[in-house]
Amino acid sequence: MNLGYIKAKIDLKLNDTILDFSERYPYWKELWSNYTEHYSEVQIQNWKEEEQTIQELEQISFLSRNEGLVKIHQVLLSEETRDYFQNHASINEKLKWFSMVFHDEEMIEGMEIHNYGEEVYFNQVTKEEAEPILEMFEQLKCAVEFIPDDTD
Repeated sequence: MNLGYIKAKIDLKLNDTILDFSERYPYWKELWSNYTEHYSEVQIQNWKEEEQTIQELEQISFLSRNEGLVKIHQVLLSEETRDYFQNHASINEKLKWFSMVFHDEEMIEGMEIHNYGEEVYFNQVTKEEAEPILEMFEQLKCAVEFIPDDTD
């Protein structure tokens, strides 16, 4: 089985444009509706000075720790927390969280969202599994590619 990963990137020029959240992150709703169901938890990183966001995460996380300039939270994914992440993700029309890494029941990393949502990765996917994800990002005019893992 040939595995690889998907890398999707939104247009960086959008940072200089006034857009609402759904225009800036057109993939967000579909990502939560269709691609997070098999993950059991998410690790979120924020810069320590992002106090408002950190306070919100402390209400739903089961573990919080400081690591250098970053605050890391572990959150179990339930119907309630999924709703929070899907529908309350914006602060000043941008994604609240610097980095999100999703884990399955066996703590294997899957999907990753980095740089306040500008980059999305799907790890350890087959070319067949990648097709609908690639299509979704292409339809949303995001730069996206499947990169085979040569170490298989």
